[in-house]
Amino acid sequence: MKVLNVAEKNDAAKTIADILSRGRMLRKEGLSKFNKLYEFSMNLNGQDVTMLMTSVSGHLTNYDFLPNYKSWHSCDPMLLFDAPIVKQVLKDYEPIKQTLQREVRSCQMLIIWTDCDREGENIGVEVINVCKEVRPNIEVLRARFSEITPVAIHRAINQLAIPDYNASAAVDVRQELDLRIGAAFTRFQTLRLRRVFPRALNDQLISYGSCQFPTLGFVVERFREVDQFVSEPFWRIAVTVSRDGKSTDFQWQRGRLFDEDCCRAYYEHLQQNRYGQVVEVIKRPKTKWRPTALDTVELEKLASRKLQMGAKYAMQLAERLYTKGFISYPRTETKIFPPDLDLKSLVRVQTQDFRWSDFANRILERGPNPRNGKSSDKAHPPIHPLKAGDSLQGDEARLYELVTRHFLACLSADAEGAETIVRLCIGKPTLPRTFSSSTCTANLLTPEDGELFESKGLMVLALNYLEVYIYDRWAEKDMPIFQLGEWILPSNIEILTGQTCPPPLLTEADLISLMDRHGIGTDATHAEHIETIKQRLYVGLEQNKFLVPGQLGMGLVEGYDSMGFEMSKPNLRSEFEADLKFFYFKKSFSDVLRCHLNKYKELFRLALNQASFLDRALAVRLEQEAENVQNISGSVGEMASFATSNTNNEQTRSNIINSVVALCPACHSDLVLRQKRSALRQLSTGSNLPINPNPIEVNQTNNGGWFLSCSGYPNCRYAIWFPESVIHVRVLSELNGNTCNRCKNYASLSSIHSSDNHSGPLKLGLRFRPNFHLPNGYFQDDDVKEYTTCIFCDEDICRILGIRIPTISNSSISSETNLLRDNIRDQNSLTSQTREFSSSSLSLLPSTIDSHHDSSSSLHTNTYFDLHSTTVNHPSRNIPLRSNPSSSFDTSETNDSDNIVCNCGRSAIQLTVKKPGPNQGRLFYRCSGATGKSCDFFLWKSQTNSAAVDQCNPLFSSTQVPFRNDATDLSPRHENPFQNNLINGRTSGFGSSDSNSSSIVCRCGEPAKLLVVNKQSSNKGRRFYACPKGRPNVDGGPVSGCNFFQWADNTETSSGQASLLTSGFSSGQYSSGSNVEQRPNYHRTATNAETNISVGHVPLWPPPASNNSRGTTYRNKNRDHSLSASSSSRCCGLCRQPGHTRNRCPHSTR
Repeated sequence: MKVLNVAEKNDAAKTIADILSRGRMLRKEGLSKFNKLYEFSMNLNGQDVTMLMTSVSGHLTNYDFLPNYKSWHSCDPMLLFDAPIVKQVLKDYEPIKQTLQREVRSCQMLIIWTDCDREGENIGVEVINVCKEVRPNIEVLRARFSEITPVAIHRAINQLAIPDYNASAAVDVRQELDLRIGAAFTRFQTLRLRRVFPRALNDQLISYGSCQFPTLGFVVERFREVDQFVSEPFWRIAVTVSRDGKSTDFQWQRGRLFDEDCCRAYYEHLQQNRYGQVVEVIKRPKTKWRPTALDTVELEKLASRKLQMGAKYAMQLAERLYTKGFISYPRTETKIFPPDLDLKSLVRVQTQDFRWSDFANRILERGPNPRNGKSSDKAHPPIHPLKAGDSLQGDEARLYELVTRHFLACLSADAEGAETIVRLCIGKPTLPRTFSSSTCTANLLTPEDGELFESKGLMVLALNYLEVYIYDRWAEKDMPIFQLGEWILPSNIEILTGQTCPPPLLTEADLISLMDRHGIGTDATHAEHIETIKQRLYVGLEQNKFLVPGQLGMGLVEGYDSMGFEMSKPNLRSEFEADLKFFYFKKSFSDVLRCHLNKYKELFRLALNQASFLDRALAVRLEQEAENVQNISGSVGEMASFATSNTNNEQTRSNIINSVVALCPACHSDLVLRQKRSALRQLSTGSNLPINPNPIEVNQTNNGGWFLSCSGYPNCRYAIWFPESVIHVRVLSELNGNTCNRCKNYASLSSIHSSDNHSGPLKLGLRFRPNFHLPNGYFQDDDVKEYTTCIFCDEDICRILGIRIPTISNSSISSETNLLRDNIRDQNSLTSQTREFSSSSLSLLPSTIDSHHDSSSSLHTNTYFDLHSTTVNHPSRNIPLRSNPSSSFDTSETNDSDNIVCNCGRSAIQLTVKKPGPNQGRLFYRCSGATGKSCDFFLWKSQTNSAAVDQCNPLFSSTQVPFRNDATDLSPRHENPFQNNLINGRTSGFGSSDSNSSSIVCRCGEPAKLLVVNKQSSNKGRRFYACPKGRPNVDGGPVSGCNFFQWADNTETSSGQASLLTSGFSSGQYSSGSNVEQRPNYHRTATNAETNISVGHVPLWPPPASNNSRGTTYRNKNRDHSLSASSSSRCCGLCRQPGHTRNRCPHSTR
């Protein structure tokens, strides 16, 4: 039996393996150079097993948004509260994941050795999930321990338990909430304030965190107390008595007075009545308590106060000491030693250190007597030393010494002393005539007879714990002997003046105390939050000790305070932390998440509407005027919802909510409004912001900068583009009645959260270029004037502007969009269910649905196309679908020219190829150029069998495909690469079945040119076909060719393969009777006729569905034959990667 063991850090894995193997372990290398493998044999529950110990490096996975939400310009920050997220392995930790999955294949059991706190439980569950991807039925057990010692480790291996999935779920809730809140507020603050204050904040990241801001709030609040403090003068009276050569000071029991005249009146009275009597002498024992058991918060505070260490640095040292086995687990909330902990053996270890060996022996003689606190997390004992640390050096030795001295002091006895209190009443001008030692105690003065003064003395009788705990002092104060009733003449009576002082600024220790008291963060995260606000320049250090807020920190807090929000107060976060502790007893996962997300989402909405308060507050603190405020328009991306700062545009402020227009009819994800990055750059002021390399946002077409796209990209490519004449688009608020009630083709925004399937999408506000006019009389004569319409059912505006609406074909739903089904939770309902994306194949055509405008506003009364609506059933609702004109062309020549439309939205003209060649006499369509400009539209006249092919493979239909670029352009300006490659109505993907080289035609319609590879490579001497016009200019000039490329040997073998393809495929799908195994390969970079993409260009993603036989293989007995022409080199039979064989595969279990 083989068992895989996983620890949280490599050092912990090494130490645990060394203990379990008794030093007889074999070290091996993993795929990660930082995480080794340790193999040894042992007896587990009476069975001999092979143990394999490895580790991770903290959290293996992390929550993140989908690629189209990662860019700061990609969406309205409001959408981040509901945007789909995934939990995926961090890029740097992929080798660790590969190691775990490689090793677990041959194991029958998985044991988790991560730290036994909430974070450790979550890391353990991450490891479990990764391992179960390849071994779903593997047995999983949890080792629970609080220290890495032989006793604790052997106890843990003999008492294995199950993982605490509830604790892990609590961490998932916190991570998701922090991601959504932090991303939304951080983008809003950074993008807005960089633009409003470009000189001061051009390169500044202005982050927000639900723990950061309350932490900053504590610093700001204390600074305000100090800054606003008004000092007041006060006066007091002091009396000095000299005896036996020593002076004793007596303090006035009235304390201090803030009225100088009143205090001076008392003083003058005492000057005239100077004699006093000892009216009370108190002698009592005094005790100085030893410290309680050490937890994380106290360790951070002591390290800050006594050792002058930062809290984060101290915890890093503590983690190192724990990993090396010098101290117990340093992240604990427990101040109570468990009864079963052998304290004597721990003390006995410390007798080896000469610095406190005598003290440790005295503890052993009397027996340990720990002083326990009140808190316990029932998971870990208090922090204590495990072995002698005389070999340590530097700061590690200093921190270890603090832990050890604290531990020994806690087990010792309290310091003992004797305190003497003497009270003196002064108020007699002379000594009494009847004064005698026998009557002095019988006639004591009362407070009505004079003013009372008091003095204290201390005598230390036994230091006890103070002998070892050098961080505390108990100073003695000598006092002469005073007898009760004796009369005394003070040697000096004087008035002392002073001023009140403000409270001290916060230190890190003080701040940690406040965070712990108010429930901000946990003992494990206090130091991280303090370090974050220091790195963001929200606070700084004064005298290398005191925390003071910076200009940016003060401005942010004051800005939100002026809005009336308590963002810097601890209430919201402390409630959340409390829910996380007990949510699995009282509340469900979805309840906690929904409750707190809604609170912060509402705050965010209000903050957007009152963003000008933030501008004004920072303008005062930064001593700069706010700039570009009037130029910030309410839109998505960089300018998302920032028009709220424009106080002159109340309509804009009230309408901006978010950029979701409707649900995508293809996959039911959000259909959102976006702007091309090129347009955003024109609006920006040069801020160096994060850039998303997503192809959806770098499409450099000739269309305008605005478009609607599906949030499920790249798995769903649904998109609607606006022309350049539209300079601004805005989603109108549903609250103001801007929902289209006549358009039934798209679910409305309200339908996302309700069962109403009959409401339409939200309307859009369009702003055109200046002086732009529409046939209905609309004229763009004002910069803020908008044309309000529903883009989905207004056929007139679509026709005039050339806007093409994607439609859904009746073909089978593509399977690529189901890739997110296992890792995207539906955050719109906040119920931990999984949103299922199902994408339909798309094609584009002008909208022809009846417009909701009346006749007075209609641009044209006739319809542009004669289209027939069809419907397809969906699990949640019925969505009307339109037929694809490109897949149902009339074969008669008289009607084709009337039904084919170019990119300009006008009827295309039908022409005939007259140039001698294989296409001579063939009919095709192109732009008529009626507007004086040609849109480069090109389309071969469809054959009888073309319609069937297009319907079976609509992704590569002859109509325009959204999100195209030069590398993956399958628009009407290029010929459909699959229309020429038909075999009995089926597509082969290998070019024409005719072996004659003259039959190879590029996408320009020209005969392809046969060339030979001359470059030194594995393909040298290989023949290929290319466009005779050459490839597009690399320097960005006009395109001269079509990027066509095809290996010649593909064509030579295509005839022989035709029969195989026709027998094994039906309309591009595998037949039920075929023994063909589908093996899609999405990672190939070689370019061939299979993809029709030139070398060096980005391949189309997502890849086509399996119905076009892309990247498929078939098996014939013992040999795999690839249908791909790019598979010229041998691949491993196990992992399918080139460069090695099965015997040397790193994934091999042998």
